[in-house]
Amino acid sequence: MHLTITIPPAQLRDVLPSEQELAQAAGRGVSNIVKRQLVERDRRGRSDGLPRTGYYGDAASGVTTEMSGKTALITIHKEGVALHYYGGVVYPTDGHKALAIPKSIKGAGKRPAEADPDRTKFALVWPKGSTTGTLRDKETDEVVYLLVPKATIPEDKTILPTEDEMVEAGKSAMEAIL
Repeated sequence: MHLTITIPPAQLRDVLPSEQELAQAAGRGVSNIVKRQLVERDRRGRSDGLPRTGYYGDAASGVTTEMSGKTALITIHKEGVALHYYGGVVYPTDGHKALAIPKSIKGAGKRPAEADPDRTKFALVWPKGSTTGTLRDKETDEVVYLLVPKATIPEDKTILPTEDEMVEAGKSAMEAIL
């Protein structure tokens, strides 16, 4: 003989998390895995051999989760992350005619004005008719920055976890509150 117990839906609502609470949990789970991925990328360092700038670590500290109804919105508040993720072209702004790309430890993580505030350490070399130039250390003739009219940033989907990893993190976080 079987025994069947019926629990009215009204009583279950008092025990089970609401849809919004589940979405909040999923959002926290996805937010946490995104932060971990950005921190890990920062730890790996740069592929060009220059020292780490802390860019992706800063991006991780700028991850927020907000609720819009029953939807969790995860945002990365760091300029340039979307550009690296989707790829695109960068042009100089503020009246500059070139972008300065660091090529030496002397310029890593700094704008030329920060690396040479008095404008006495670097020499501008811009061959006539060329679209590119360099800023060179006056003492060593080392190229500190490559100056280019634009830079094409390739798409890099590895900045964030895969969609499957994010879905799994969200599911795990929801299951943890059930």
